[in-house]
Amino acid sequence: MTTEWTRRSYEESCRELQRLGWLKPDSIPPLPTRRPRYDDPEPLGVEFFRTRVSDDKFENLTLPRTFFGRSEVRDMSFRGTDLSQSTLCWNDFIAVDFSDCDLSNSDLRAALFEKVNFSGANLSRTDLRQSEFKNCDFSDSNLRGAKLTRSQRLLLSPSQEQEVDWQRSDGEEPDGG
Repeated sequence: MTTEWTRRSYEESCRELQRLGWLKPDSIPPLPTRRPRYDDPEPLGVEFFRTRVSDDKFENLTLPRTFFGRSEVRDMSFRGTDLSQSTLCWNDFIAVDFSDCDLSNSDLRAALFEKVNFSGANLSRTDLRQSEFKNCDFSDSNLRGAKLTRSQRLLLSPSQEQEVDWQRSDGEEPDGG
């Protein structure tokens, strides 16, 4: 059974974050033109830095190029949300639902993912190196071109194993560490 849903526009998504108290009222951050970095001189757009993001639902939103840094994200649902080209480095994601989420072209290095549901997620061309995955579900997720090392030991299907861009090393540490 397929669930039908409509993803909100970027402006509607920001208004939802305002309603939930995560953005200042009447504040629509500019949408960055590229994946954000912690030291960007331009505004980062929607950002969560050194904060705890918990016990809420950010479902079916359009939030590409969002910045998460040095934060704890716990008991959250991003189901069906567009987080493509986002930066999610140096965070702890615990009991998070990224099912059917678009995380393509995102940087997810040097993070802890524990009890995270990635089922049906688009993880194509993501960098997942230096991250730790504990009890995560990758069923039916798209890992085409995702960067991983064999030492990360993820439970993947044979077809997912063939899609991954296996790396020999962990690569450089992400900025902002």
